Amino acid sequence: MDGEDRGNLYLVTGIVIGLVLGLLFAWVIQPVEYLDTPPDSLKEIYKDQYRAVIASAYEANQDIVRAKARLELLGDEDIYRAVAEQAQGVLADGGTPQEAQALGRLAAALSKTMPISSPTETPEE
Repeated sequence: MDGEDRGNLYLVTGIVIGLVLGLLFAWVIQPVEYLDTPPDSLKEIYKDQYRAVIASAYEANQDIVRAKARLELLGDEDIYRAVAEQAQGVLADGGTPQEAQALGRLAAALSKTMPISSPTETPEE
């Protein structure tokens, strides 16, 4: 083996060892921990769990203002619709009747507090 081939082998070996040690450090020794992330960055399945917890909290304290403020953190376009759709789909997705009822009651309370939108008027011809 001449010196040039040996240099290339050392380079490749160094890169492989560096990658292995870097991945070991990043995934095992000191993995990334997410702290204080906003609720609107959650995946949809975790947003559903968050809504269910809010519904349970609403069941306990009946504070619709607080529940609405918590739901707004999820960034849903229509809060009432998101909760109502989840309430309808909970049993189909294997949820408990208590969870479906809590979400349903929260959706009903939200419908009373949401502003009623009037239908858009069409211009007269």
